[in-house]
Amino acid sequence: MQFKSKVIDVNDAWEWLELAYAKGWTDGLPVFPPMRDRVEAMIQYVGRGPEESLGPVPPQNGEATVEKVAIQCVMAGCRPEYFPVVLAALDALLDERFNLFGVETTTGPHEPLTIVCGPVVNDLRFNCGDAVFGAGRPNATIGRALRLVLWNIGGAYPGVNAKSPLSHPGRYTFCIAENMDENPWPPMHRDFGLTSESGVVVFGCESPHGLASSGDASHTLTIWADAMSRMGSNNIKYSNGGQALLVMGPRVAQKFTAEGWTKDDIRRHLFDNARRRIGDLKKAYGMTPEAKHPGWPQWVDQQNSDALVPIVADPRDLHLAVAGGTAAHWFTAWCPGWGLMGGLAVARSIESGKKTL
Repeated sequence: MQFKSKVIDVNDAWEWLELAYAKGWTDGLPVFPPMRDRVEAMIQYVGRGPEESLGPVPPQNGEATVEKVAIQCVMAGCRPEYFPVVLAALDALLDERFNLFGVETTTGPHEPLTIVCGPVVNDLRFNCGDAVFGAGRPNATIGRALRLVLWNIGGAYPGVNAKSPLSHPGRYTFCIAENMDENPWPPMHRDFGLTSESGVVVFGCESPHGLASSGDASHTLTIWADAMSRMGSNNIKYSNGGQALLVMGPRVAQKFTAEGWTKDDIRRHLFDNARRRIGDLKKAYGMTPEAKHPGWPQWVDQQNSDALVPIVADPRDLHLAVAGGTAAHWFTAWCPGWGLMGGLAVARSIESGKKTL
């Protein structure tokens, strides 16, 4: 296998690590040395040529070849069987609907989240249960590989072109998996029209905001609607074309299905109820009563102080995933999106060579 990357000789892992820090090949976390045999194994697993280009990666538009991406996967600690997931997620991130350039350079605290769905979750032993946002080798290393792609190939460097003053810990790694054994609905990627058994969904969002609720579905939705329409979120300030994500614990999702609620029922209810008075919003954002905000849906009467602004322009822009442990029936994570500017959810099938998983 012919590689184009430069070969570097080091005496041991510690020398490699200090070199990686000195050269700026990592954003702070330790990385593994990309040994040639490990990189070859990664590429052989997917049966693609090392020179094949996946496209330019913003913001500096470095060319993401299969070889370069495989190197990042090894540095992150991925196993070869994780590589198809990384490739699928990267392909989704490079979709123009996601606007990766914008997500990587915005001042907003939004980072690309990868959600893995379908039988591949169990096949690769993702953590889809307790501490789903913070544990699991596939979760951590796949999310880390994608971040290293954006760092080493895309050149998204804080202080240079990554301008978020705060960001959030998902900038190091941000990957979860749906709990397929406890999910009462089809996997999330099916919501996007994909028919493959397994897939990934990427979404640019803030860190998860924990929501605790109790009682029946109606009580839960009341709490959600109030929390999701809070001021300060881009979802309420730029709702015309923006999207949002709820990650429900399995017991929460099962509660809804037991009471006869579908995903579309939940979306519609939240669309109708997660709203704020336009008069309150204009006052909070320092707008005069006569002013118009281009970020709100056109059908909202902005001259009526009592008109209600939704957090999205269409119920279909509310995305629902099922992940996490089953010890309790009241926990949900609310992940606000970037608004109309991008970070929009994109789904892809997971493929290994010519086989769709």
